[in-house]
This record gives sequence, C-alpha cells and structure tokens, in this order.
Amino acid sequence: MRELEELLRSLDGDLVLIESRVYEDRIELHAKMGREEAVCPYCGARSKSVHTIYLKAFSDLPVQSKQLTIVLQRRVFFCKNSECEKSKFAERFSFVDDYGRRTKRLNERIIELAANMSALKAEGIVSNGLTEISDDTILRMLKKTGYK
Repeated sequence: MRELEELLRSLDGDLVLIESRVYEDRIELHAKMGREEAVCPYCGARSKSVHTIYLKAFSDLPVQSKQLTIVLQRRVFFCKNSECEKSKFAERFSFVDDYGRRTKRLNERIIELAANMSALKAEGIVSNGLTEISDDTILRMLKKTGYK
C-alpha cells in the first residue's frame, strides 16, 4: 500500500490515496487532492468553496505488468471574484491535460514508442502492455507534438 501512495505522490505531492483495488489485469487507485483550496485558472483568485465533486478516471504507466487507472475526485469550486468571467471552475492537475484520459508521462512514453514505427504497430505494442489506445489517437498525439 505504501508503494502505491508513493506512486501517487510522484504525480503530485498533494494526492491522497483513498482506496486501492487490485484485479487480475489492472490496478485502480482512488484518490483526492489533499489541499483545501484551488486557484481559478481564469482570474487567479483562490477559493475554498466547493460546488460539486465528480470522478475523473485516467490511465498511468503500468505497475507490475498491470494497467494502472487512477480515479480522482475532482472538485468544482465557486470563484469568489465578482469580476471573473466564470462563476465556477474545476480544479486542475499538473500531471494530466484538462480533458486528458492519460497522464502526461504515459503520453510521453507512447510518443517515445510510436516515434519510430507505424501507428498500427505502435497500437499493438502500446495496447499490449501500457493502455488501450487506437492508431488514430497515436497519430493525433504525434501530430500534436510535431513528429512527421
């Protein structure tokens, strides 16, 4: 259990492990952020006022040949700045893109593997150990990073 907590903290030191579930082919880590407040990405104001909490799941690098899914409690805060263009905002995480389904380090690993082979071949390799992904997604990732 301690190793899984350290794994989470390698993504962000404020992550708190709530529960871990180990299955035959995958591991699920349920977590939340330990800090009480978040910064509005639109105006920079700090807020402790939570509107809602929802679950956000994303994939990370495998552990012991098992796919790793992190299920994170993502909070939506009220922005207390009356001049801000948004009244609510979701907390952001540095280790995953806003609408991402994979951690940045997993994306980097996929790009590293796919850079020197066809997308179909990369799909087979990545889907056989890292995470489920399509060749089209791999092509979009390579195009976004500037690989040709």
